Amino acid sequence: MKYLNKILYLFVVSAIVTSCDRDFVDTNFGQPTIGFASETADLYVEDGAINQISIELASTAVTEGNVNYSISVDPTSTAFEGTEFTIVNSSTSFANGEMFTNLIIEGDFANADYEGEVAKLILTSNQAQISQDNSFDLNIFKVCEISSLNTLDYNAEVFALGDTAPSHSVTLTPVAGEDRQWTITSSWGPEFLAWATGDPAYSGLFVYSGTIILNDDLTVDFIGDEALTPGGTGVFIPCPQEFNITLTQDVFTNPFTVDVVLSPM
Repeated sequence: MKYLNKILYLFVVSAIVTSCDRDFVDTNFGQPTIGFASETADLYVEDGAINQISIELASTAVTEGNVNYSISVDPTSTAFEGTEFTIVNSSTSFANGEMFTNLIIEGDFANADYEGEVAKLILTSNQAQISQDNSFDLNIFKVCEISSLNTLDYNAEVFALGDTAPSHSVTLTPVAGEDRQWTITSSWGPEFLAWATGDPAYSGLFVYSGTIILNDDLTVDFIGDEALTPGGTGVFIPCPQEFNITLTQDVFTNPFTVDVVLSPM
């Protein structure tokens, strides 16, 4: 983390004020130097929430008169203005006699991504010098409530041996007396062995049943019901309520893992 040194010259006395995250020093005595007070921030966007974040900008000197600045979005951004977010005050100013101001960004829940996207903001001004670090990365994440699943019926996509195995559907059955635990009758599907061996005689064998456990940190444990299908681990993606699980197995003599993606029907 760097620190931003804001130098205030009043008459013949100078004082140094330090702010987190970024350094810049005013070497131009005709105009103040302005910049973002930090380098990055995270905005977590929730359904029905205000979903705004205040980003601080700082000046190296008390402004004399309003100092206007503008904010633009770098084309390398993966979050787009007007889609994932809106700049509420894209052209504003440091008020007379101020050293700080704030930029307001509002995220859009419908278009935000649960894996996160980056809005790279660029600061410009024709009334002040701009610090060397004139960009700011805002990471925007969609956040969804996971107090309960919207449905217990899921589609299962299965990937193994560099290929796509037959898909299937499963119903998650809540475990009595346990929160965020469900049993399923098959994880990799009833046709997985027949597909992997090329022998239809194996259809319906070792269907890899077990219990899904969703942890507080959104990691997933899968506990298999049989010794040859011991289970695996994965992650839960809350917005689509999707389970991504990697299974280990001892059914085959050659070791390989199987990826299962459970998506709501």
